[in-house]
Amino acid sequence: MPAAPVDILDATPFGADPVAVLIDATGHDAPAPELTALADGLSARGFAVRTVRLPGHSGTAGDGADQADPLDGWDAAEVEQALAGALGGDGAVDLCALLIAANGGDGAWAAGIRRLADTVLVAKHAAGPLSRAAARGGRAAFCAVTRLDGGLGLRGDAPAVERLVGGAAGVVKTLLREEPALFCRALDLHPAHAPAAVAELVLTELWDAATDLAEVGLDATGARWTVRPGPFGDRAAQDHRAAQAEDIIIVTGGARGVTADCVRALAARTRARFVLLGRTAADSDPEWATGVADGGLLAAAAAALAAQAGPGGPRPTPRQAEAARRDVLARREIRDTLAALTAAGSEAEYLAVDIADRDAVRAALEPYRGRAAALVHGAGALADNALTAKTPDAVRRVLTPKLTGLRNVLDALGDGPGSPLRHLVLFASVAGLMGNPGQADYAAANEALGRLAAGWKHADRGRHVTAIDWGAWDGGMVDADLRELFRSRGVALIDRTAGAEAFAEQFEPARVDDVCVLVGSAEALTGGADVRPAPALVARRELREIAEHPVIRDHQVGGFPVLPATFGLGWLINVVERAHPGLTVVEARGFDVHKGVVFDGTGELAFRVHTAAAEREGAGTSGRVVVKASVRSPGALPAGLSRYAATLVLAAAPPAPAEVEDWPRLEAEWTAPGPEDGLEIYTGTTLFHGPLLQGIRRIVARGDDRLVVECRLDGAEVGRGAFAGALHDPVLADLLLHGPSVLGRWLTGQACLPLAVGRIDYRAPLPAGEPFAVVIDGAAVRDTGVTSRVTAVGRDGRILVRLHDVAMVGTPDMAAKFAEGTASWHKKEVSA
Repeated sequence: MPAAPVDILDATPFGADPVAVLIDATGHDAPAPELTALADGLSARGFAVRTVRLPGHSGTAGDGADQADPLDGWDAAEVEQALAGALGGDGAVDLCALLIAANGGDGAWAAGIRRLADTVLVAKHAAGPLSRAAARGGRAAFCAVTRLDGGLGLRGDAPAVERLVGGAAGVVKTLLREEPALFCRALDLHPAHAPAAVAELVLTELWDAATDLAEVGLDATGARWTVRPGPFGDRAAQDHRAAQAEDIIIVTGGARGVTADCVRALAARTRARFVLLGRTAADSDPEWATGVADGGLLAAAAAALAAQAGPGGPRPTPRQAEAARRDVLARREIRDTLAALTAAGSEAEYLAVDIADRDAVRAALEPYRGRAAALVHGAGALADNALTAKTPDAVRRVLTPKLTGLRNVLDALGDGPGSPLRHLVLFASVAGLMGNPGQADYAAANEALGRLAAGWKHADRGRHVTAIDWGAWDGGMVDADLRELFRSRGVALIDRTAGAEAFAEQFEPARVDDVCVLVGSAEALTGGADVRPAPALVARRELREIAEHPVIRDHQVGGFPVLPATFGLGWLINVVERAHPGLTVVEARGFDVHKGVVFDGTGELAFRVHTAAAEREGAGTSGRVVVKASVRSPGALPAGLSRYAATLVLAAAPPAPAEVEDWPRLEAEWTAPGPEDGLEIYTGTTLFHGPLLQGIRRIVARGDDRLVVECRLDGAEVGRGAFAGALHDPVLADLLLHGPSVLGRWLTGQACLPLAVGRIDYRAPLPAGEPFAVVIDGAAVRDTGVTSRVTAVGRDGRILVRLHDVAMVGTPDMAAKFAEGTASWHKKEVSA
């Protein structure tokens, strides 16, 4: 999805005498020119710069193309030695930037896997020095940079295997989860950018006022993108074949756990032939377990081990007995899965093979080479531990089944031009999508699967390639205690039946263009970090990009476009929310329009947002944070000329929905039949808004001090979302000020513009394209205009947004200026 441009901090966010460590993990013979340019840029900004070149992992056929396990050739000791030289000791490091590339060629798989392993070790060694710098105050940043497609390996035409290194984003997001005081960002820059431009773009990102984006792609134009799971490209091709009874489906890790649940659901729909691969043997129980129920296996195992040791022999440990019990349970589960598939009408075969063993996989799958129609890759392994405690062996155990195993199976099946493999479904995880403490290697592997899926889909749009980011399943390792923990954190668990059906649905033609999809809660598996009030900041923003936007052109007063007041407020909300990841603005106090912004061609379009240091509200237990913010332009005053100002209150969630007062009356008025006469208001001098802002559809009720209107507007994105908040859409919110302007005209005879709002309570987003009511009541005429209360109400009677003490100001010449605005859009409409 598009990401807003950077709001660049005026002052350096880093502390005094900052230190940067730049790590070259490109594998080239010469130093990467991008890092040389970045080093120069950082030196010019006062950094002491150290550079490190990691050992090269060539992508040539001689290094990895014929190697059974790419990580067998990974010299982790040499990598750690190089990192310790630059990041070791008790010192602090303010910035660690890593440039990653996997050379192309036949060995790109091996090179990419090794680079991901390198990235885990870089984060391991950088975490301590960066945390020490953060503890001193100021920004401490970790940045991983790739040069794939400017879209994080998800948008462009880079070869699929070269995108493996995009999995580094999983490490970055996990580091941020483990060390929330750090500024962490994975960057992918389009190869078209020259080294000097790369350096400047990276520096701009490091000076970003926002801390809410952990991954950003910068395309060839410099436009920013970030990640959101969802459909890939156009909808499904109509002639794509779903999985059918005659198809052979290869499944790794498919005989046990949730993968087995998924396979059973698919068998019920297709009755295809399944070939399941796993490391556990599926033969009959050992003699000591024969006829023993699951609940009695532990005691039986202990007795068998003791008998085997003999009198006076070593007493079996509980761990040994538990291992024996688990082995029997695994065998039984495999046999149960095979029986269930057969009962569903499918043929089923189980192959006991370690997919990390290339030769063994090739031999086992030889009968199916060139015949399989689908591959489901569900195999995986965990070796959870904090980054600082990660070992190379643990990284190997995690990356190997996910990545090397996938490569081995595809090679054995003969995947290539003319391959019958129509379906590739890869099991990824929300741990990669969101980051998860202890799982940096697992996150990297799962994110790499998403990049591979995008690359394969780009190469063959007719093929079904999907990486499923699974959330936590309700069952298996999730016991009652863990289930309650997830519930308390707001993480919805995946029902096993529903999850299996979601998997099976992926094989339907309608889902052929789903590439990276999330099944489960869009929440990290760990709880959110404690509220961290942001420091004071001053950030620059240019408005030149939006000056000609059609929405802005439809908001003209006196012949010139004027930035709507709701955009000024949204500007403040956007900057403050993005400086407080995980928090949402739920209240705005004392919003004032001091001067506004007019696009008349004579003024500066560069402004600054000033925010005071955030403060906790109350005793610090409410989780609410208060920030004073203003938009200013350079001027005679020390802080510049104020344009907009407000005090914003943030919280983890808005208040619970509440029904509007006197809902039966409003519902009766709203549902009563009546003409859609609201658009007529925009044709005179009461309002001036052009078609893209004309949202009043009907006058529902009118009284001396009360007005009810029905609104509906499709909305539009302006500035790539830079003027919006989680609960504030600046285009839709503008409608909340149309009604008070109308009522002000009726009460005073003068055209009115908004001047201030005493308080805004946000409860839920305004619905784009759907009707909602706006109630203006409590209107009172003042010397300067009219004040009123404004409430947006949904179809269910719930309050969406409420504005208190809305002050509208009118002047005798305002009607003429409104008429100029009306004439401008009317002329444009006629000429069109």
